[in-house]
Amino acid sequence: MRRVDMRRPKGIYQEVLELRREVLEEKHPDTISSMADLAATYHAQGRYEEPEGIYQEVLELRREVLEEKHPDTISSMASLATIYHAQGRYEEAEKLKDKVLELRREVLGEKHPDTISSMAELAATYHAQGRYEEAEKLKDKVLELRRDVLREKHPDTISSMASLATIYHAQGRYEEAEGFYQEVLDLQRDVLGEKHPDTISSMAELAATYHNQGRYEEAEGIYQEVLDLQREVLGEKHPDTISSMAELAATYHNQGRYEKAEKLKDKVLELRRDVLGEKHPDTISSMAELAATYHNQGRYEEAEGIYQEVLDLQREVLGAKHPDTIQSMEYLASIQEALQQLPSLRQGP
Repeated sequence: MRRVDMRRPKGIYQEVLELRREVLEEKHPDTISSMADLAATYHAQGRYEEPEGIYQEVLELRREVLEEKHPDTISSMASLATIYHAQGRYEEAEKLKDKVLELRREVLGEKHPDTISSMAELAATYHAQGRYEEAEKLKDKVLELRRDVLREKHPDTISSMASLATIYHAQGRYEEAEGFYQEVLDLQRDVLGEKHPDTISSMAELAATYHNQGRYEEAEGIYQEVLDLQREVLGEKHPDTISSMAELAATYHNQGRYEKAEKLKDKVLELRRDVLGEKHPDTISSMAELAATYHNQGRYEEAEGIYQEVLDLQREVLGAKHPDTIQSMEYLASIQEALQQLPSLRQGP
């Protein structure tokens, strides 16, 4: 997918699109490209609902004008698949990403950068589905290919290193993840600069590794820096900014600062419902996080109600065997056990 500078106002792309429709007509390849650019701008701003319809229209037009196997048509499929993924529609994303990868292997070859990108995108969907071994295997292959084709300091190669570190992190291999993230962060600061979104994301990932090792003060300091940078660079309502608020709130929680955690978790949940919708996996995760804070405050009945809702949503959206669904089952059981013991605890010995 062609990268579009998200800082450029969408008004420019809208104006170009209107002019091309007037001068070149709707089905001219340049007009279609302008539609794709506008959709990519919405996407980069974290506005996932608006570009879906545009990408769908672009794909239909390119199939008609350029045919199915044209690289631009395939790119439109890839863009639509990334939107499905961002919306948490992982099965639809996987199906379309599989098709894109198959077409790119046929049309462009195994070592073309776009083909390698398609492998990376498919691996990201495996990761989001909790299929960590499949994701790791594919991410390893992507990193090997990018080192061969693009070299070590190319932004996409660095991105692959970061992506592999996220798998180590998800599997609880925190020391391996930390080493990778530190190397990635040093490379990104050198190649991309301190305020590039990818550099900021790597800072957040490194903080998450500290968090999971129980190094909460170190994590908190980095999360606060990340959040300040993302508010400046991406804006308050960008999904990445909201994710950093969620991570900072989790750090407060693990330090026993429950009131501060609850306040920030409430804000995160409100923002995710507004930006991503009720059934997005990240929104569901925020509900679970809020329930965890209620749990630790001894507000068991409130926590139980939310956990039950979370579990129902996760079974529907992620499936019964997803790691997050299984974890919610465990949390709900612990809450119900606490509620059963509550009368005897109140009565005392």
